Amino acid sequence: MKMLYPPGPRDWCFGLTLGMHSLRDPLAFLAQMARRYGDIAYFRAGPLHSYLVSHPDLIREVLITKAKSFRKWERQKRVFRKIDGNGLIITEGEFWLRQRRLIQKAFQRGRLGRYAEMMVELTRRRLERWTAGATIDLDQEMSHLALEITGKTLFGVDLRDQAAWLSETAEALRETFDREFLALIPLPDWLPLPSKRRMRRAIRNLHAFITGIIDDRRESGEDKGDLLSMLLLAVDDQGDGTGMTDKQARDEAVTLFNAGHDSTSAALAWTCYFLGRYPGVQERLRDEVAAVLGGRSATLDD
Repeated sequence: MKMLYPPGPRDWCFGLTLGMHSLRDPLAFLAQMARRYGDIAYFRAGPLHSYLVSHPDLIREVLITKAKSFRKWERQKRVFRKIDGNGLIITEGEFWLRQRRLIQKAFQRGRLGRYAEMMVELTRRRLERWTAGATIDLDQEMSHLALEITGKTLFGVDLRDQAAWLSETAEALRETFDREFLALIPLPDWLPLPSKRRMRRAIRNLHAFITGIIDDRRESGEDKGDLLSMLLLAVDDQGDGTGMTDKQARDEAVTLFNAGHDSTSAALAWTCYFLGRYPGVQERLRDEVAAVLGGRSATLDD
């Protein structure tokens, strides 16, 4: 019986040509796939059979409506496990559900208002350093801003003095994600390659940094109103009535740190880039901000 696949590009080198194309420019490759082949596209790159789902309704089916019919990719889990341990992003089943219940308590509306105030204040503080007509490294600025926000909302600490090495650590982890996900043949982590050494050092430093904060918080027992406090104080009322171990709290904190810093800074930088590309949209946004806020600071409700 012949296997039927969705539409997609083909090549006669077992997909190796497509694989090289996707490695050189992943974003352009995926965008071209969606434009040319529609809501569901298929391609093979070496031994990997890949499907690109682009329509929001279909994405919702995969992530929500029929989520139990799908499993997370084993290679993806292996890569995340190196950095995030057994964090929420790679767990499944009952353990995922328990961790999800515990973490959800950190995102109650009463606390979100306080997080929003921190975000606005830190953003205002960074904008005050910019001067009209000056050239700035937008990627770096957004990276440092997201790092400061993550530090205050997640750990209740000011990370301005540590922004340099933490940004370097986050960049090393980003390179690890990209390299390990896209490698046709993953290499062992123990190899004495510069990229592997940088990865090991970044993971070691980040884990030690977050473990130190958790140890201090456990010793003081203080609730600083941040995400970490909720992770350490949360109890699974619907399950076994226990909370997280220090190791699990560290894994979840590392997961939230990476998601809150890296993904957010990239989204902010790209948003600013596209606003700059389309002055008309930028002008409409400026008018809306002026009309809604009238010169005051934004709040969670805004």
